[in-house]
Amino acid sequence: MSEEFCEKSLSVPIRSLEELKTWKPLTDRTRSQFVQQCFTATGPGGSFREQSTKNVPKTLICHDMKGGYLEDSFIEGCSNAEAYSFIQWGIIDIFVYFSHHFITIPPPCWVHAAHLHGVPILGTIITEWDEGTATCTKIFSSKDAVNEFVNSLTELTLHHNCDGWLINIENSLEETLIDNVLYFLRRLKQELVFAGNCGKIIWYDSVTKDGKLDWQNELNAKNKDFFDSCDGIFLNYVWKPIDLANSAILAKERIFDVYVGIDVFGRNCFGGGGFNTDAAFSVVRQYNLSAAVFAPGWIYECHPIEQFKELSFKFWSLLFPYMNLHGPNSLPIRTSFCPGYGQGKYDSGQLVDNKPWHNMSRQQLQPCLAAVRGLFEVKGNTFDILKCGSTNTFGKQDVCDTDAFNGGGCLNIQSSTDAVFPLFFCEIPVIRPMTLAVILKTNSNHPLLLKLGFMLSNTFPITMSCPLVPRVDQFCSAADDEHQSTPIVSSLEFDSCCNFLDGSLCRSMTNSSGWDIRLFQIRLSEQVVNSVQLKSICIESQGETDCKIGYLCCF
Repeated sequence: MSEEFCEKSLSVPIRSLEELKTWKPLTDRTRSQFVQQCFTATGPGGSFREQSTKNVPKTLICHDMKGGYLEDSFIEGCSNAEAYSFIQWGIIDIFVYFSHHFITIPPPCWVHAAHLHGVPILGTIITEWDEGTATCTKIFSSKDAVNEFVNSLTELTLHHNCDGWLINIENSLEETLIDNVLYFLRRLKQELVFAGNCGKIIWYDSVTKDGKLDWQNELNAKNKDFFDSCDGIFLNYVWKPIDLANSAILAKERIFDVYVGIDVFGRNCFGGGGFNTDAAFSVVRQYNLSAAVFAPGWIYECHPIEQFKELSFKFWSLLFPYMNLHGPNSLPIRTSFCPGYGQGKYDSGQLVDNKPWHNMSRQQLQPCLAAVRGLFEVKGNTFDILKCGSTNTFGKQDVCDTDAFNGGGCLNIQSSTDAVFPLFFCEIPVIRPMTLAVILKTNSNHPLLLKLGFMLSNTFPITMSCPLVPRVDQFCSAADDEHQSTPIVSSLEFDSCCNFLDGSLCRSMTNSSGWDIRLFQIRLSEQVVNSVQLKSICIESQGETDCKIGYLCCF
């Protein structure tokens, strides 16, 4: 690896306007190494398909933890397997990486993980105190100065593959500069979109239209000009329900662009934060507003590290009923479920390195209910938990970091009775025969099925079952006689489609690894091609089960 890349192997912020002016992108050769190392989810150019496109209230996560740039700043990863990690991508809509440096650039590992799950990721531009006032005076002194700043930010954004910025001016301004601040918001959005970037620009509720630092805690006449000039406003978190009512009325058709701040540390925040954060969420959703969750790293910072996984499930389970669930929207789907860390590294089921590691640039696609261990303990009817077409109990699923097929971890599923394990809820058009591969490890003798939910012509649901346990080489399709258009499922021999899988991932499997492979093909009738959507991928157990899923591929 080149000397220049090694020098750049630590992700850092930009601390001043002068530093931004001297910043230069990596050379083409080193940039290629940088992309290969860091942006495996999307490749160069920053293009990805945003998954959460529904017209519903959104959830923004603002990651502010211990000043930022901790173990996540090491581009090639670190040896601390217990470093902070995040797998709850399937229930959030925007991720913001935050610190108190002038320009906070999201480390590449966060960009990879967010884009892999179709979540846009924003950096932060913040100015504070007297130094911030001086910086703003330079940036907004004229339209030419603004243009120069926008050009530098655009180049920086494209180079680091992020999708926009949270703008947080936490200092007073001369009122005469406000017009140029509004121009800046519009121009930055325009330039990023023109360059092919998502260009999401969100304003933090701090400075008012007269230049005063005066947090409003609602959308009102004092901050609406900023809201009108960008993609949304992140309200300060010291609000009361009446403030949300006022915001909803003023926002009108842009109601989902109002992100109500909720501080997990509970500083003067409704509900007090912590494991009572759902109290604030409930009120926010009553007014049909989006939510901005600030500093969920509280779970990690304020509790013993060995409890992080357990408490993380608890925290997100409480918020789950208010979240917008999303999943893959195109084929192929490929994942080993590796969370981006582990106690060792595995390749094709074999342990190749027994040292602990952490690198979210190696995170694989996580199941959409990773946040809550499936729906094992979720009660009530605030979320449609029957999307899979089953009324059975939902089983428990979590990450195993002591065994894997590829990477540092796999998906562990457990239940003492009949259960369904939702993996992915999808919106994927099916236009050709589909091949599925599942690599698993289990000693259970109870039937275990891979279940696919389809929708025909947006009206007729179809469920197909592929038996994982016991192994069945020949079986009948679940197609019913009344609907001849139902897809047909059949098993395949491993050799017949191994070339379609990830290189040598499966061909090098050995019997000693304990992993087993199942392959299936779904064939469509010609009369329904272009009218079928894949809606869900689940695993269903018929009886007690304890199983590890090391790899799933659908193409």
